Amino acid sequence: MKRMKPEAALFVQSFSLLVVILLLLTGCSHLDRPDVLIADQCMDRGWPHEKSDLRPDPDMVFGSLENGFRYVLKRNSEPADRVGLYLNIRAGSLHETDDQRGYAHFLEHMLFNGTTHYPPGTLVKYFQSIGMSFGADTNAHTSFDETVYRILLPVGDRRHLEEGLLVMADFARGALLLEEEVERERGIILAEKRTRDTAGYRLYEQRMRFSFAGARVAERLPIGTDEALVRADASMLRAFYDTWYRPENMVLVVVGDMDIDLTRELIGEQFGPMKAPPGVDPECFEYGKFDEQGTEALYVYEPEVGSTEVSISSRWNTVPRVDSFAWQAEQIKNYVATSLINNRLKRVTGEPGSPLTRARSHSGVFLERFGYVTVTATIEGQKWQQSLELLNRTLRQALEYGFTDRELARVKKEIRAELEKQVQTADSKDSRKLADDIIRKINSNEVFLSPRQELELYGPVVDDLSLDEANKVFRSLWAHKNRQLFIAGTVEIEDGQASPEEVVLAVFDRSEKQELPAWDNGGEISFPYLPEPKEPAAVAGRKRFEDIDMERVVFANGTVVNVKRTVYQPNEVLVAIHFGHGRLEEPLPGLGMLAEAVVRESGVGRLNRSELEEALAGHSVEVTFQVGQESFVLNGKGLAGELELLLQVAATRLLDPAFREEAYQLSMERFTQMYDQMASSVEGMLQLEGERFLAGGNPRYGLAPRDRFMQLRLDQVRDWLAPVLATAQLEVTVVGDVDPGEAVDLIGRYFGTLERESSTGKLTDVLRFPGGDVLKMEAATGIDKAMVVVAWPTDDFWDIERTRRLNILAAILDDRLRLEIREKLGAVYSPAVYSMPSKVAPGYGVIRAMMTGDPAQAEFLAARVKEVAADIAERGVEEEELRRALEPSLTSIKDMLQTNRYWLESVMSLSSRHPEQLEWPLSIRSGFAAITAAEVSAMASMYLRPEQAAVIILEPEGR
Repeated sequence: MKRMKPEAALFVQSFSLLVVILLLLTGCSHLDRPDVLIADQCMDRGWPHEKSDLRPDPDMVFGSLENGFRYVLKRNSEPADRVGLYLNIRAGSLHETDDQRGYAHFLEHMLFNGTTHYPPGTLVKYFQSIGMSFGADTNAHTSFDETVYRILLPVGDRRHLEEGLLVMADFARGALLLEEEVERERGIILAEKRTRDTAGYRLYEQRMRFSFAGARVAERLPIGTDEALVRADASMLRAFYDTWYRPENMVLVVVGDMDIDLTRELIGEQFGPMKAPPGVDPECFEYGKFDEQGTEALYVYEPEVGSTEVSISSRWNTVPRVDSFAWQAEQIKNYVATSLINNRLKRVTGEPGSPLTRARSHSGVFLERFGYVTVTATIEGQKWQQSLELLNRTLRQALEYGFTDRELARVKKEIRAELEKQVQTADSKDSRKLADDIIRKINSNEVFLSPRQELELYGPVVDDLSLDEANKVFRSLWAHKNRQLFIAGTVEIEDGQASPEEVVLAVFDRSEKQELPAWDNGGEISFPYLPEPKEPAAVAGRKRFEDIDMERVVFANGTVVNVKRTVYQPNEVLVAIHFGHGRLEEPLPGLGMLAEAVVRESGVGRLNRSELEEALAGHSVEVTFQVGQESFVLNGKGLAGELELLLQVAATRLLDPAFREEAYQLSMERFTQMYDQMASSVEGMLQLEGERFLAGGNPRYGLAPRDRFMQLRLDQVRDWLAPVLATAQLEVTVVGDVDPGEAVDLIGRYFGTLERESSTGKLTDVLRFPGGDVLKMEAATGIDKAMVVVAWPTDDFWDIERTRRLNILAAILDDRLRLEIREKLGAVYSPAVYSMPSKVAPGYGVIRAMMTGDPAQAEFLAARVKEVAADIAERGVEEEELRRALEPSLTSIKDMLQTNRYWLESVMSLSSRHPEQLEWPLSIRSGFAAITAAEVSAMASMYLRPEQAAVIILEPEGR
């Protein structure tokens, strides 16, 4: 129920492909403490724009109540008819005392477990009853300096606004904090802590303590400590609640399809009477400072992350400042400078023989007080010395010689294109993203601007930036008299006489003295370079599908075009070009996964990936290659005015593909790291072994066995893909804000005149579900958690009414497990259930329940899941729980039908092979709404029988 703030995510790098650090979950003391300030000195009660020369987005409405409670309102129509309520408590883990570590996050959990108007166990059921999904539509997160509660109402009318604001008011000052609920929730929080525990997170903890030594944030990770969490009771949580959950420390953000005057009136009714608890005076701690001098190193050996990270950083203390045009212009220039080095790092990574597999640079200010700049790389094998030297050489080249006019021109085009894209797509920005951005700006004491304002203010700053100034800005970022070197992961640094850190410092010192060649900017780049087709394509047939407002055109060469004009996301266009049979004709296990990576990294025939990205600078076009279950696909996305360029890129990938040796080597090194990491986690073992087990041993499912994958060659990728790219029949689907006639004409010119072979017909797969079998395996990890999967066989996708009912059955089982295993037992953090019917294997489908927990309880958890499912199979589904599963689904369907991606991926793509897809949107609402408890009960009786279940238990070694 939490996430990392964006600036924190930039500072602390992820250490693996699978690890996502989500655990960024100042405190009270005595007035005679020198590091304590009274609340009025650290609690901002105004708005950032009141002190700034910047004016906020004119569509925002700001308000304050007499008790200090503040609110922001903004109308937005994506998703249509819905309204998001966000209660922003400006307190997080930094506000905890030493004895309270983890209480901000603990309290976040507790507010879902009993408030004035919603006794324990009733709130989630209420949400479900009105069409809200727990997790997707209502959730919360805790970070260092904020706790935010989110509700996405299904409708923005008076009744739903009143009820939603009542919930928020209860969160604000109506927490019951019952002792028995605290005890029960403690188990869930400790289970969450176990779930989040990864090798990557452990490295992150050490990195934070190293990077922020001397600052409070180094010892205030939001998840807290076991000691404090075990000791917590209702009175301790109440103390934190009463201290920080007070009107003057809250901001309510409301974004969505609402009546502004009505919303303002209802906010006053709910929050106006609220008062801070008497006799409680908040006290805020200083954030602390770190030492800014010298060069220091940290080495951490952690083989379970599967790779090694090498980074060079610099940091500095700063102070909060008033937001202003000058400050934002400075940040934009810093972003230009960082983008310049990032483009170089991408190129260095892709060069033949590079020891780097990924590299990035970030800079920014964290918590308004800690500035940082870093270059970081994931490296090949044990080549840490070569990698550190290469990183430092690339950094030194930029510092000494500067960048070039060509490099700056590219970055300017990229930034201006992004600013213009935000303007063109402003009307389709999701309310949830808008609210997150507003809260981030408020909590950073920055003014929230509209995309139009940002373009008008910052576009000229970027345009007018000279090369000399850009180089000065870059040098100023790295001018602080300190360097931090970080080497962590699988690499072993051993020296009989020196510590690893001393060895790292010696290598870095040597790299500082190496001869420094100037940067080679490479040759000139041109795109598009293929001859532009002029001749129109001959049309063999046209058909109009009035019910879904789609047009189909078939050209004489067999190319099928599906076009639908929409206004859901203004100025956006999505394209999917399907051909061939994808993984169904994969000649060797794992070749599809390798092929995707090689094609992505190779670029096109005349331009490698870095050169292609440079050629497309200034545009929003993206085209990616994917090996799907039953087809290959080129997925494209861009602005509506860029459709022709998008088609040019796709055509070049088809007609002039590249399979570069350096792309193959880079991909294989990344896959080596991925396999190493997966073998060291229970989650990874599910991909390595569990998926194939559930598919009856079919090698196309899950990941290919490592030894077989590592034998795959570049020529095998080329021999498989080149003929398909050159000759396979195409189906081109376009959805978005485009003129259908113009789209058909362009597609005809670029694809309708090509010589393509006719389709080879339909292929299918054969899968066998391992009913009654158990897979138990160990992962090479010291992290004490198990992965438990219980699965039942169902059926394939193509009976759409059955598939819809299986989705609801999975939702009901998911809710039962939440109640029985999470809420009652406190044994796991987040059980999840999915229905996964196959589109390529007739008769095959799976409902699976997944969770992580204590290895000592793994057998018990598997048995309990089977018992809960068997109870549904035997006793059936109650009408009330059907409605609680069905109403959120109907709300999601309403949102989904108004997205380009739904029409592209679920309806139109491959509809020439599966014409029944075109009927689905006509019945999806009525089909789900008509589902009965008796029908779902019959499904449960048929599929959730305990003797049919397969079980996977993945544990750490030595259990």
